[in-house]
Amino acid sequence: MQPSLPSPGVVYEVNLEADAEIAAPFDTWLRDHIADMLQFEGFRSAEILDDTSAPPGRVRRVVQYRLRDQAALDDYLARHAPRMRAAGVARFGSRFNAERRVLPHREEFVRGAVSTENCLNCGEVLTGQHCSHCGQPAKVRVLSLWGLVKDVIGDVLDADSRVWRTLRPLAFRPGLLTQEFLRGRRASYTPPFRMYLVLSLVFFVLASLSDPGSEIAVQVDEGGTDIQLGGGDAPSGGFDIQLGGGDASSGSSGPAAADATQPGEPAAVPASRTLEPEARDLVDQIVKRLPVAQRETVRKDLERDLAAATPAEREAAAKFISDPCSEETFKVEGGPFLERYEPRLREACRKIVADQQSFGRALFENIPKMMFLFLPLIAAVMAVLYIRSGRYYVEHLLFVVHFHAFFFLAGIAVLLLERLSGLAGSGPIAAGLKVAEGALSAALLFYVPWYLLRAMRRVYEQRWWKTLPKFALLGLAYFICLVFTGVGLLAYTALTL
Repeated sequence: MQPSLPSPGVVYEVNLEADAEIAAPFDTWLRDHIADMLQFEGFRSAEILDDTSAPPGRVRRVVQYRLRDQAALDDYLARHAPRMRAAGVARFGSRFNAERRVLPHREEFVRGAVSTENCLNCGEVLTGQHCSHCGQPAKVRVLSLWGLVKDVIGDVLDADSRVWRTLRPLAFRPGLLTQEFLRGRRASYTPPFRMYLVLSLVFFVLASLSDPGSEIAVQVDEGGTDIQLGGGDAPSGGFDIQLGGGDASSGSSGPAAADATQPGEPAAVPASRTLEPEARDLVDQIVKRLPVAQRETVRKDLERDLAAATPAEREAAAKFISDPCSEETFKVEGGPFLERYEPRLREACRKIVADQQSFGRALFENIPKMMFLFLPLIAAVMAVLYIRSGRYYVEHLLFVVHFHAFFFLAGIAVLLLERLSGLAGSGPIAAGLKVAEGALSAALLFYVPWYLLRAMRRVYEQRWWKTLPKFALLGLAYFICLVFTGVGLLAYTALTL
């Protein structure tokens, strides 16, 4: 353990010169005089030094008093100095004289306590474990890979580290981190934007670990043909397109209506309907786009559905599969502004159909970019809702960043349980993890809205009857902003694919 340094003070130096004949009684008096001086408030220590440059027949003594601060010295000079000087004159008269000076403390160096080198960052003289000018640590070393890993693990596992001091209130004390930051209590917690970036990075990394594959299904009912490309729950994304093949009012109920089944049971294929060569070719065109492991299962479902379809429905499905991005099947409506982008969107559509997984990956990778647009929009909504609060826009942005950091933290917990249950296989541990995942997901449906409401109450300090309407308006704003940013995300991904 390194020794600690005393706090900065002042040195009060007295230079004394006396006749050599009185050197012995003078030194005796001087020691008693110093003992009396050390009784005064603020005096810490004193040291007698010999000055060998005294002229013949004279002796010189240098006394250095260390005081706590300048205020202590000023108090001595005002209240006690005249009396102490008079005592010396009364004892020795003109046979000695004294000169005094004050030396304010600047720096002190103790072996092993601090570095005596200059800061490698700004060049300032180091007087502690950190540079007093720029704050960089005095000891800067290049870590080995193992050293870096140990530092990271040590910081994470340390129960008193900033990571855990931040995550606990983030998860269980809504709005506390924002409140503490706005009050200036920041050193104990991880900076909000750094925390948001780290948690969002972990969330998207966990979300990208799954292997969704691609699913293509054709569902036929009295309303027409519904073709889905890409798994709905997969991060790779997907889209759903309906082709008109008759409607409920046309009187064409179709075989699917005639052969109704109980909910949850697959539709039975009528024995009188067999799969024709054209329909089988259509199945082959769809199935060949799937991963090999899924082809057999999807083929059976497609054959069952197409066997129950009418010729018009099969023709519509075949036309769509052959060219889903043709001018007949792909139309952009929304005025001249959107219609002028129709050729680029049709080209993007063809790229998506040719490589659906690439589109899904690009869409997933662009979500963080969308969030950087989404967060300022929500912060602007908060600024409008609390326009009379006197807060700056960046304070509302800080609130939004903390809330979305919590949202990512909750998502990380759900994804971890999902991944662990997948790794555990099909035993009782996997079943328990599945139950825990479902329970946590259900709890979050209620906890997340309550968290946001409670955070608004804590940070903006308004009564419930004022906070609840603003909470409802904020929920509506979330939905609207999600729709607009989601549409923008799809368009941006399609146009930049």
